[in-house]
Amino acid sequence: MNDLQNILAKDVLLEDANKISRLIESQKHLCVTCPAFEEVIDTQMFGFSKKIEFAVTMKMIKEEEGHLMLSELEKHLNDLMNDAFEELN
Repeated sequence: MNDLQNILAKDVLLEDANKISRLIESQKHLCVTCPAFEEVIDTQMFGFSKKIEFAVTMKMIKEEEGHLMLSELEKHLNDLMNDAFEELN
């Protein structure tokens, strides 16, 4: 892979992470405590982790970069959920 392809792969993954964040943020007011909402988050995170895994396998990104992207998205979603729970109380 050349540098341009690596940059493009990272950009695509970061855009996917942003889409997941926007989806969760736009829906958090509906039913934060619903198990179905947690399933949506889990499903989105699983899909994103598989995209990361593929990019690492194809040497589009380094494994450390993939872990960082996953952990940053996870932290952001946790922050969103904590904010939503605080708004309920």
